[in-house]
Amino acid sequence: MTRKRYIIRILFALLILWGILPCSAQNPGTLEGKPSVQSLTGATGVKLEITVLEAILSALQNNPSLKAQRYSPAIRQTYETEEWGAFDPTLTAGTTVKDDETGTGSVSLSWPLPTGTRPSVSFGGERRTPTNQIPFKASATYSVGITQSLLQGGPSLQVNLARVRAARIDAFASQWELKGFTESLVFNVEKAYWEYYLALRQAEIYRDSLRIAEQQLENTRQRIAVGRLPELELAASEVEVAQRKESLIGAEGRVETARLRLLQYIAQGTFQEVPVILREEPKLPEEGMDEVGKHVEVGMQKRSDLIAARLSREKGDLEVIRTKNGLLPKLDFFIFLGNTVYKNTLGEATSALFSSDPTVSAGISFSMPLGNRAAEARSRRATLSRAQMDEAIGNLERAAEVEIRSSFTDVKRARATVFATSETRRLQEEKLRSEQEKYQVGRSTSLLVATAERDLLSARLAEAQAVVNYILAVLTLYKAEGTLLERRGIDAEPIPLP
Repeated sequence: MTRKRYIIRILFALLILWGILPCSAQNPGTLEGKPSVQSLTGATGVKLEITVLEAILSALQNNPSLKAQRYSPAIRQTYETEEWGAFDPTLTAGTTVKDDETGTGSVSLSWPLPTGTRPSVSFGGERRTPTNQIPFKASATYSVGITQSLLQGGPSLQVNLARVRAARIDAFASQWELKGFTESLVFNVEKAYWEYYLALRQAEIYRDSLRIAEQQLENTRQRIAVGRLPELELAASEVEVAQRKESLIGAEGRVETARLRLLQYIAQGTFQEVPVILREEPKLPEEGMDEVGKHVEVGMQKRSDLIAARLSREKGDLEVIRTKNGLLPKLDFFIFLGNTVYKNTLGEATSALFSSDPTVSAGISFSMPLGNRAAEARSRRATLSRAQMDEAIGNLERAAEVEIRSSFTDVKRARATVFATSETRRLQEEKLRSEQEKYQVGRSTSLLVATAERDLLSARLAEAQAVVNYILAVLTLYKAEGTLLERRGIDAEPIPLP
């Protein structure tokens, strides 16, 4: 074996070991860690190490609500197939046998077409008892004909295929509904991810605060022991430690609640004991936002609820056309070609059936219910429903624009709040540093130091909350304009109607 091959095999073995060995153990509820191949299984004892994108992909794969919702488009498509069934050919056959060895048999095929045309063909035979009028023992007959509707159900594909196209619109709308559901799921996953991050961050801040308070308490005890401070100073430090412990208990409870909420979206199987390690921290985007008008314009084109509503309006148009056609009377033209032959045997009758001249018959049939109130009511209801859809869509578009503009305003406010809270936190750190220096030289008290520490704690919590609020405000804007999936690289555009 050459040295080159030997080195390649060693590297290959190392890669295999690297891929199958588990990551080093970490405490649950941390903010950093390495990727894990097993991170999204949700099995007991396996930690989840995830980024935001990994959480989204896991939810798209594992979330039971989304799995159930994915069936809806396929279910809706069956209704279109069902409506096409109205144009399936019908085969009818039957036979009758009597005790005196007489009987009949027949077979027929009819096929309604979307043009309002109904071709049909039939063939029949009979074994009969001869009479004085017809002294033959058998007969055979056939008929070929076409019936064409001229008024109601006439040669209009738009009318006769209205139910099919309405079912197709429903199927297409269900794809947009699925897209909207998926968008809401992705939004909730990201929201749960960053709320869990915030809970972890708050717990971390409270731990640091408790550690500082305990150090301050120990320092106060030492200074009291050497007589540099009166014993009354001890109470303020002890109260501060107790309050920090109480706050930490509440923060840890919120961490657990946020962890379970995140796992509810992304994990499968047993997940109650799964530690979750976040491998991504929030970042403020450097680029500025587009003007609000562009977001509104995009929202009018991309929002799933608006598109689904407009599709329902198209379905309403079809219903208006169909019900208006129902106001017309039925007027059908028909023409049939056929023959009947009598012989002593059925075989002879059948053989002679097509050799003799056929009989041609044609005519027109007309029918119309007097008053026709049912059809008029259906037509008026369809027209009113269509007008109602116009008003509803107009109101929905106005509400969508208000939502987008409000979300845009929230993003601007949240971004400004991030920088304001960051500056407040910096100033509070300087204030605490100054108060601690005064305390060291006897120019301040434990109470003032504790107050400064409490103010810094509030500032740090407010800064963490402001960062997460900004991220959630951006997510809300993207969801309001219907571009969240697109911005996350998820292709969920429905297939256009043929």
